[in-house]
Amino acid sequence: MKGNSYWQVTQLFQLLSHQGRLVILDELRRGEACVCHLQVILRRPQPYISQQLRVLRDAGVIESYKNGLFVYYRLANPQVERLLAEVLGPAGRATAVSGCACPRCAGEQP
Repeated sequence: MKGNSYWQVTQLFQLLSHQGRLVILDELRRGEACVCHLQVILRRPQPYISQQLRVLRDAGVIESYKNGLFVYYRLANPQVERLLAEVLGPAGRATAVSGCACPRCAGEQP
């Protein structure tokens, strides 16, 4: 059993060792976000953001749901949320960014 547990922890740390994914997870612990929001935060193109979101979703760390034209992502793994809080400190407030058309950045609730 321990060997399997070590393997799972190793996989989690590999997942978190990618800077882009870490920034995405840090943002998601502040609240739900859509791809366009994460594009502005990371200053990266949509295909890059989508690729990292797919890796995180496949690992069971995040989940998504669709609301109108927007797909929102949120943390789905409390262990990852606790680990991020321990390593990065408190999450702080959600980030509203200019250049993003999502309802969250427009001051509306998703």
